[in-house]
Amino acid sequence: SNLDAKLRHEMRIEIRALQRKLGISMIYVTHDQAEAMSMADRVILLCNGRIEQDAPPDEIYQTPATLFAARFIGTPPMNILTLADGAGGAVIQGLAGPPVLTHNSAGLCLGVRPEDVQLGAADGLFATVRGVEYLGADSVVDCELGGQLLAVRTQGKTGLSVGDRVQVSWSTASVHVFDAASGHRRDLL
Repeated sequence: SNLDAKLRHEMRIEIRALQRKLGISMIYVTHDQAEAMSMADRVILLCNGRIEQDAPPDEIYQTPATLFAARFIGTPPMNILTLADGAGGAVIQGLAGPPVLTHNSAGLCLGVRPEDVQLGAADGLFATVRGVEYLGADSVVDCELGGQLLAVRTQGKTGLSVGDRVQVSWSTASVHVFDAASGHRRDLL
C-alpha cells in the first residue's frame, strides 16, 4: 500500500541518518533494490549465493557487470534485446532493420535503459505500442520491437494508445552489451 511505501521511505532516511550520526560502518541486508540503491555506499548484489557485482550503487546502475544486475536494478528494468547477425553488423532479432552494432552478434544481447530510449526519431526502428502506464511525472510505454518487449520511459503523458506504430532510438553511448550464455558484460563499444 501507499502508506507502507511512505513508511519505508521514512525508515530509510532514519536509518541512514543514524548511521551517519554514529559514524559507523553497517551491513544492511535487503531484497529491495530501492533500499539498496538509496542507502548504500557500496552494494554487493547476490544471485543464488553468487556475487553478481560489488560496486557503488551508481556503478551498478550505469555499468552493470551481468545480465542479472542489469535486469534487477532499475524500474522498469533494463531492456535486454536478443541480437542476430545482419548485413553490416548486429540487428535486433526478429527485426529487418539497420544494424545496432557494427560487431558480429553471435551470442550477444543488447541492453538499454528505458529512460535512454527516445520515441519519434525519424531514423528510429519501428515498434508497436503494447501498453502505456501513466505515472504522473512520467509514463512507461511498452513497445514490441521484432517480437521483443522494449520499455520506454518518457516525461509526462504521451497520448499514445495500444496498437500505435512508433519509431524508437537510442544513442550508442547508452548501449550495454552482454554475452548471452555467460550473462557477463562485454565491452565492445
